[in-house]
Amino acid sequence: MSNIDQLKSLASSKLGFARANQFLVELPTTFNAGGFLGALTTLFTSGNMGGGNLNLLCSSATLPGKQLLTVERRTGMQFEKVAYGYAVDDVSLSFVALNDYGTRKYFDAWRAAVINETGQTVGYKRDYAKPVKIHQLRKPIKSLGTSIGPLNINVGLGGGTVYSVELIDAFPTTIGQVELTNELDGLVQINVQLSYTNWQRASGGQQWIQASAGLGSLSQFLG
Repeated sequence: MSNIDQLKSLASSKLGFARANQFLVELPTTFNAGGFLGALTTLFTSGNMGGGNLNLLCSSATLPGKQLLTVERRTGMQFEKVAYGYAVDDVSLSFVALNDYGTRKYFDAWRAAVINETGQTVGYKRDYAKPVKIHQLRKPIKSLGTSIGPLNINVGLGGGTVYSVELIDAFPTTIGQVELTNELDGLVQINVQLSYTNWQRASGGQQWIQASAGLGSLSQFLG
């Protein structure tokens, strides 16, 4: 029978337990919608509210699953299941909205690249379907920080990406309604559902060693 020491040893050898709040979502930055809509989309997605910034506002995401589809086959008196295909479920993402509503505008622009409601036309899938990556991250085992003048340097050891998937030909099929209430501290949530053709294991993401740098207060260095 296993005991707590064996569990602790196993968890330690595997760098701890996976945490649900350690994740990263990579969204596309531009859409080839063409014309004025294309320029407007580029403005929305390459400025302050690009795909990279949206990851900072993503409050929840789901790693996709996959179901093997089977049919029963009879051999003599024996029935058995054999596979003939697969099915995937849509992926749900939730974002916290800022006061410029850039998150909602980003997905509105993506939706407009799929269907032009003014002209009543539908775009080509090769133009609006994009890859989306979702990464399960590992919390760094050790974090180190130092300051060189006004520059702050932070290094994380033992973190990085544990598991990554890429959604193939993804696009938003549902942009959820926004619920507004009288709660004083309530935050606006933007809920989106992505459909896609298939998903596969992906590479990339964060490495075992991550480093970041930023400027601290300059007031003490400026006479």
